[in-house]
Amino acid sequence: MKAYINPQKCIGCGACIAECPSQAIHMLPGFRSEVWAEKCTGCGHCVELCHRKAPIFCSEGIPADC
Repeated sequence: MKAYINPQKCIGCGACIAECPSQAIHMLPGFRSEVWAEKCTGCGHCVELCHRKAPIFCSEGIPADC
């Protein structure tokens, strides 16, 4: 499982970037976080800490309901 950050929910606070132990999250222009899937270990730190519920886990690709 890999994390995906819903751009509609992300406010660009950067909390997930600071807490990601594998440094798999970076900031895009416009202050939105994005996960580098190849670096994501599926630890769940970003999912647990985000008060906006922007990060979720996906088994493959971007889920249709995000």
